[in-house]
Amino acid sequence: MSAEERVEELPPWTFPARLRGMLSRPRVLLFLTLFGVYAYFYQAGGWNQNSRFDLTRALVEQGSFVIDRYAHNTGDDSVKDGHHYCDKAPGASFLCVPVYAVFHRLAARPNPMPPDLLAVGVWLCIVLAVSLPSALGATYLERLAFALGVPPPASFVLALAYGLGTMALPYSTLLYGNQLSGSLLVIAFALLVEVRFGKAATWARAFGAGACLGYAVVTEYPAALVAAPLAAYGLFVLDRRCAGALILGGVAAGALLLGYHSYVFGGPLRFPYHYSIWPTPHTGWFMGIGRPNGEALTGILTGEYRGLFHTAPWLAFALPGALLLARRYLLETLLCVWAVLALLWLNASIPPWDGGWASGPRYLVPMLPFASLLAGGVLPWLLPRPGQPSAQLSVRLAGVVLFGWLTLHSVAQQFAVTAVKPELPTHLRRPYAELVWPSFRRGELAISTQSIEMRDNPTGAARQAWNLGMKLGLSGHLSLVPLYAWVAATLAGLIRALSARSPS
Repeated sequence: MSAEERVEELPPWTFPARLRGMLSRPRVLLFLTLFGVYAYFYQAGGWNQNSRFDLTRALVEQGSFVIDRYAHNTGDDSVKDGHHYCDKAPGASFLCVPVYAVFHRLAARPNPMPPDLLAVGVWLCIVLAVSLPSALGATYLERLAFALGVPPPASFVLALAYGLGTMALPYSTLLYGNQLSGSLLVIAFALLVEVRFGKAATWARAFGAGACLGYAVVTEYPAALVAAPLAAYGLFVLDRRCAGALILGGVAAGALLLGYHSYVFGGPLRFPYHYSIWPTPHTGWFMGIGRPNGEALTGILTGEYRGLFHTAPWLAFALPGALLLARRYLLETLLCVWAVLALLWLNASIPPWDGGWASGPRYLVPMLPFASLLAGGVLPWLLPRPGQPSAQLSVRLAGVVLFGWLTLHSVAQQFAVTAVKPELPTHLRRPYAELVWPSFRRGELAISTQSIEMRDNPTGAARQAWNLGMKLGLSGHLSLVPLYAWVAATLAGLIRALSARSPS
């Protein structure tokens, strides 16, 4: 049979049919919903972001780790032998390198690159190096919840609550390491839990889990507090061959980090914080953990300034959820509890516990998928069951209403701060009441005036942040209409897909 005859035998519209098949998968639609939301916003500059992108620019434009040429835009840097370096873990910057290298080569540019064009390059880096892994992380959280007994559609509700109703939303639009690190940790945990409860233990799955755990630490050093016990869990659930692959994946990522430290700072355990211009990064006994401060812990959890439960109150379900989840999955619950407690301890130990210009206690971001999973432990209990006594049904219905209301409140808080400005000034003691909601109601969105090349955020200057609706010529609340349409379309598809797969 000739090649032409074989081509003629292929069914027509093969690619559209496959595309329709993919778009009928609930997890694909979950990913598209969240990725569309994250990619919609460009938050412009800030010291933390600028420092990380300075390292990316130095590697692409100069083939060097030295950021002297760009360091005027940040106060977050390290100085060694008279040269400036990024004072952050390098993982997020490294992931931006291939994206920015392609953009830098293809962009029609004079030298230096115009600010508007550079902003597009930064946005692309954030979308592909942070937003994309973050959307994948939320999708893997759904898989993890499903493996631990949370059935659809509750597992999808949990993933959406995490992806849109916690700091995962604003920090998926920023070039920080916190959210990327948390996403890598939950992806690795999901891969390992699935092995324990029925998935085949393959070399690729184990290597991927190890690489994710290792690169989480490359991206955010304190992630080691969570990555280490998850790696031990992996060695427990994997056979000898796959355990070797897990170790190899982690070692590969670790070698990258230690090599960077050795080349730039003179030794594998010489961290950039040793040379930071700020004195506070040197505190703590290990990875920043030291003596916790009770006042800081209160502010982290309940205060209007940076309180976790003030901005994402649905996470308060983590305590009863942990008790319910532990009845069937004790080991996995303990790992999640440790992740939450370790990062809380860390955050309460650091002298600048507020995280500077932030939308909440940002040092907790890597543990949010684990806290969300614990909170989701209540969902199987809330689901109605045939033949339930009316009294129990009423209690469960009240629980569903409370969970739903707190989740919607959390989503509203996180969406408003993402649309207005995630990096909230430290002088505002009630930032949501004083800045976020008044600005959002007036339609004053994307208000940051600090570009990726600026050190300051001058009041009254031209806005540097934007969303994709603004790029289409829309302003104010109208600029969010395309995003609302995207979310409505993908969520409608998700509901249809889940209904088609439901046994009822």
